[in-house]
Amino acid sequence: MLKVYNTMTRRKEEFKPLKEGEVSIYCCGVTPYNHPHIGNARPFVTWDVIRRYFAKKGYKVHYIQNFTDVDDKIINAANKEGVTWKDISDRYIKAYFEAMDALNVRHADVYPRVSETMPEIIAMVEKLIAKGYAYVVDNGDVYYSVEKFSHYGKLSGRSLDDMQAGARIEVNTAKHHPMDFALWKAAKPGEPSWDSPWGKGRPGWHIECSTMSLKYLGEKFDFHGGGSDLIFPHHENEIAQSQACIGDDHSFAQYWLHNGFITIHNEKMSKSKNNFFTVK
Repeated sequence: MLKVYNTMTRRKEEFKPLKEGEVSIYCCGVTPYNHPHIGNARPFVTWDVIRRYFAKKGYKVHYIQNFTDVDDKIINAANKEGVTWKDISDRYIKAYFEAMDALNVRHADVYPRVSETMPEIIAMVEKLIAKGYAYVVDNGDVYYSVEKFSHYGKLSGRSLDDMQAGARIEVNTAKHHPMDFALWKAAKPGEPSWDSPWGKGRPGWHIECSTMSLKYLGEKFDFHGGGSDLIFPHHENEIAQSQACIGDDHSFAQYWLHNGFITIHNEKMSKSKNNFFTVK
């Protein structure tokens, strides 16, 4: 019997696959704007071990890992260098594969990119608006209404009041609630944008992974993983969007697995703290 620690239930549970003899996994990938450091690499090494274990046990494994190739950090890096956002993302996706190959991490079955999933992302936002979980503001931004999803906070174990009290939130009078998050961002000068029913713009961070996991693994799949820094807000928001869209509180990932951080002097390794070592 195999047991896994499920972040959602905060306990070890017996693993029971949704499909006999098969395992479906979605792992949140990188934002390719720089060379990966060893903290970035940790989740992919972790999931490579898990994936190899299931394969060794005779399971057929379906493993999806995305690239967030449209993002503020990529746009900023591109503007700084005077190149396009795609130049930056392509360069560092290549660097990612070179680093993972050097670590002997097997490639995922599919690596969907945000830039290649726009029709599905827009369709999901449209559905959330139609079902009353999202709203459009005057400038063309679209927000998810956290108060409409009664189970918001179930993964992180936080209440909306606790989140609001502990968060540093920019005042945005267009939002219905301070914790509402962007599904679609209206276009700004110098940024990549795509046509949508709400005008030109680009997706918010959280909607991307919901769309890509549902597209490639369906409404129910076995594992969703990533670093423990993604529990809130990223994975919390994924659950809210996905289950609201599907209309089933028991849909989406069945088990949530999160790896810890690589630390330097008791601090999380990160580019923002400049305390990192690249894989290279």
